[in-house]
Amino acid sequence: MNNECPAVFNDQYTSSVGAIVRSQTDYFDDTVRQIIETSIIPRGEPFTVGDYGSHDGSSSKDILEHLLGNWRESPNHQKVFLSMCPTSFYEQCVPDNTFHVLLSFWSVHFLPSSVWYKDSLNTFPDGSRAECDAMAALACDGWQRFLLIRAKEIKSGGCMLLIVPAQDTDMTYGESRVHLQNLWVAMTTVWRLLRDLHQVTECEYEAANYPGYYRNEEELRAPFRDDASPVVKAGLRIRSLTLTHEKIHILKQRCKDIEQETEDMDDLESSVSKFVSAIRSWTEYMFMQALSSRSPDSRRDVVNTFYDLLVEHIKQQDISTCGWDNVIAYVVITKK
Repeated sequence: MNNECPAVFNDQYTSSVGAIVRSQTDYFDDTVRQIIETSIIPRGEPFTVGDYGSHDGSSSKDILEHLLGNWRESPNHQKVFLSMCPTSFYEQCVPDNTFHVLLSFWSVHFLPSSVWYKDSLNTFPDGSRAECDAMAALACDGWQRFLLIRAKEIKSGGCMLLIVPAQDTDMTYGESRVHLQNLWVAMTTVWRLLRDLHQVTECEYEAANYPGYYRNEEELRAPFRDDASPVVKAGLRIRSLTLTHEKIHILKQRCKDIEQETEDMDDLESSVSKFVSAIRSWTEYMFMQALSSRSPDSRRDVVNTFYDLLVEHIKQQDISTCGWDNVIAYVVITKK
């Protein structure tokens, strides 16, 4: 396992974001079944699975239990050994030809570096053209670097299963252009408010930036397009790539209630609070780092204020409309 995301996760990740991701791994059921049915492992050789950007392990729990449960039925696979590699997945983490299967769910959008946005938290909603281009270039390099290192670590005939928050540039599959489109608008709006109220300085405002990038389908496919590409030469191929729009799990019931015109403010309060708590589990570090020159108490006060205001802001939005959904790419990559 390898934890790339820089956030410090609390139990909110397991109870909220982890649960959301686990609900999405069903997409890979057929692939996992095929892996189990077609795996021919020489007697005595271990079957090795890697989980990159594993956070607390809750995201991949179901797939790993399914794989291990099936292999434990064979006399050759009674023993299960776990190890962790506490380093960046932009470095080689294990020896060459280690993994039969590699998982990475909601992780590879994080980059080893970022840019400072002048007036936005992310490329969307208000990154400048130069800022967006700089992030796109970092993401291009990071994607190829990630793939080339994994190509060394995966055995011939092995595969990678990835869930990647993405960007639907042409809105081909739905009505949101980027993953969590309206969330980034809301967070940027509230962060600006704190700046305008002089609760954060201009420098602190600009220092809060998201070190991740939501690639579009073409950017995900680009390293595989050309036979002369280092990624293709390393033996990697895209077996499937599906871009989807999915309603945010925590707000899904609330959207249904609105459609049925059964307004309930307590339900709204609960669903939005849970949603913001989930978001906080992987965004809080941005603001804590931006406020690093302050005392711990001062940082905590500002961050608490930010998320309290975010709850109130989102409660005023029509969350049944487009823009609150997840834009996700499900990717299966094989190695020749």
